[in-house]
Amino acid sequence: MEIKKVGVVGCGLMGGGISEVCAKAGYPVVVLEVNQQLLDKGMSNITASLERAAKREKITMAEKDAALSRLQGTLNMGDFKDCDLVIEAAIENLEEKKKVFAGLDKVCPPHAFLASNTSCLSILDMAINQPAQPGTGASLLQPGAGDEAGRDRENARYHGRGY
Repeated sequence: MEIKKVGVVGCGLMGGGISEVCAKAGYPVVVLEVNQQLLDKGMSNITASLERAAKREKITMAEKDAALSRLQGTLNMGDFKDCDLVIEAAIENLEEKKKVFAGLDKVCPPHAFLASNTSCLSILDMAINQPAQPGTGASLLQPGAGDEAGRDRENARYHGRGY
């Protein structure tokens, strides 16, 4: 399966970093947050991070602008309807993550690969009572911190099945 569009649930430190890495790697990214204030803060942090990278000449201004143009913030989970990969980076609360995955199962296409960035919760517990959908757990550490775009693209590709 080719990944053409990425969705990220959560635009905090991890979700924002994952969104930035995927956008820098050339993927269109939809990033979901629970309210406008958190979405604005997350998008602002991504913009600031890309501006710092351009200022330090880690990326060009054109690359910064291109990455920003690939990012779409949303408050509507339905905007994941055409994502091939969705990475959950929400609060570390099992019940909240179960709700996220139940919602994703309703809106994502059947081929979509669902991943969680949980650092301490069981992927199996999150998947209980969920349809059989490709998925994985991935604990990413500071995804935007100094990674090269090529390596980021490989880190954004997930292969396999089952939770």
